[in-house]
Amino acid sequence: MLVTDSAHPRAARQPRRGRRARAIPLALGTALMAAAILASACGQTLTTRARTAAGVTVTFADQAGSVPTYILPLMSAADASDANLGPFQLLMYRPLYWSGAHGSPAIDGAESLADPPVYSNGGRTVSITLKRAVWSDGRPVTTRDVQFWMDLLRADPTAYWAYVPGQFPDNVVAMSYPTADRFTITFNRAYNHQFLLGDELTQIIPLPQHAWDRTSRTGSVGGWDRTARGARAVYHFLDAQSKQVGTYATDPLWQVVDGPWRLHGYEAATGYAVLTPNRRYQGPGRARIAALAEVPYTSDTAELDALRAGQLDYGYLPYEDVNQIAALRARGFSIHPWTTWAYNYIPINFANPVVGPAFAQLYVRQAMQHLVDQPAYITSLFHGLAYPDYTLLPSRPPSPLVSAAANRDPYPYSVGAAVALLTAHGWRRGPGGVQTCVRPGIGPTACGRGVRAGLRLSFGLEYADGIVSVGEEAQALRSAFVRAGIDLTLRPAPLATVFSDTFVPCDRHRQGSCAWALGYWGNGWNWSPEGYPDASQTFGVGGSVNSGYYSDPTAQRLLQATVTGSGLTPLRRLEVYLAQDVPVLWMPLSYYQLSVVTSRLRGTQPQDPFLNIYPEQWRWA
Repeated sequence: MLVTDSAHPRAARQPRRGRRARAIPLALGTALMAAAILASACGQTLTTRARTAAGVTVTFADQAGSVPTYILPLMSAADASDANLGPFQLLMYRPLYWSGAHGSPAIDGAESLADPPVYSNGGRTVSITLKRAVWSDGRPVTTRDVQFWMDLLRADPTAYWAYVPGQFPDNVVAMSYPTADRFTITFNRAYNHQFLLGDELTQIIPLPQHAWDRTSRTGSVGGWDRTARGARAVYHFLDAQSKQVGTYATDPLWQVVDGPWRLHGYEAATGYAVLTPNRRYQGPGRARIAALAEVPYTSDTAELDALRAGQLDYGYLPYEDVNQIAALRARGFSIHPWTTWAYNYIPINFANPVVGPAFAQLYVRQAMQHLVDQPAYITSLFHGLAYPDYTLLPSRPPSPLVSAAANRDPYPYSVGAAVALLTAHGWRRGPGGVQTCVRPGIGPTACGRGVRAGLRLSFGLEYADGIVSVGEEAQALRSAFVRAGIDLTLRPAPLATVFSDTFVPCDRHRQGSCAWALGYWGNGWNWSPEGYPDASQTFGVGGSVNSGYYSDPTAQRLLQATVTGSGLTPLRRLEVYLAQDVPVLWMPLSYYQLSVVTSRLRGTQPQDPFLNIYPEQWRWA
């Protein structure tokens, strides 16, 4: 499922807009706040972290420009971001099944609220038994809380960030709740078990029906969710309250949690949050620190200054400051690259009215991929702190879902190979040295269907300005393209502009709306919290974020097989095929961040590929 800041209903595989995107200025320097002095979410006093006999407040740095802005764990796409998920909502509200196990993208049974699902009825019915868990007010977590979540979701699934038409919850034909700890879901057909568990059942987050099932602040708690009209009213109330960020720490609604942490203080003006242990939490790990302070910064520079000053326990090192690694280690810090379950690409616009027909030719896409020098980018642009990516699942972290064949580069960097492909299919360098179609038509030595005589391989790359590494990649790409005779015009623009221009499918019926050719946001996409990824929205016909209108019959069959077939073979076949068919230009992945952790803080490793954190497992040495 995609996680994004876009307003599209299925924008879930989010561009990692933390370390390198600086779109939201914050009014906070490097001052820190002690948990002991927090009295309310507004007007909180900022001071230096205190270590007292009551325990330690551990300080954790939010990415610059990235703060929590939505607390209800039933978000729209506009609110779905890394900042709202792992280091905020999921500390307080636990999903039915937890994605991320010991640094891998697997399901963690110990962290999950339910036992493994049991299948029957030819695989169409799933029976699920809840483990023993309680809310922070002492009430048990029951199937009524699961039903509450489902009722709110089904009242308007299009408002949910992870919604895909035809999938969850559209494919649910019946649900029953026979006991307080067991419920069943019957689907419209049998699905791949890994897909159901890793993609669909992970979406369910039990919500405290006994505290939240109300339609107004003064209204009584009741069974309002049992009707579609009532469920919509409840959701609208909770959504409105979730937008009141200044009341997060004082609103009784958000104090009823089942996760290991509860919100103790939140500064609305800055996004500074302090969480304290939920002493009724019954999952793994009993908190051994007094509080967790999540500290936002106006810039990477301010965050690095705080590290140097000893004001942070768990921060990050900006890539441009990697020469500071030795100095930080001398100060007692350790450095840990944070690998994510992600992929990175440049979308290709097959709907472009001029060069779209050329992009539709596989050999043209193969030639362009031959011009992406991933090893050089990793070495020279990312200082070795990145790794190659050739398909929809990354080579890191290790996972049985990833095919070994999919992690071998099918089109290694070679200007000569790119030129040879174009020459063999009827292209010659014309005026200005630009490749021009001189042999139109179909056939093994012709330019291909729809490519007119005289068409020049000349188009633009719109990319996110202000992100150093993205600009450097764009310049390197242009240099290689020009050497091969492809005229690539660079068009820098604000990240938000590039995102809006190239993220969702353009309107082919509106003149000029499909004029872009290549687009690059440069931050990669997290499969969050999708342990078994469904790529249909990105590469499927009609997919909500298939912005380039990629359409291939074999890919469609393989996409469907990953959902309805059995085992891991369909997914592995899809990985290999998408690497070979080049629906997008595959780009290297940098680490999410270089985490800098004080040597006195133990239990932080390995880091979670879904960007979750586990402060209940940390300890102060």
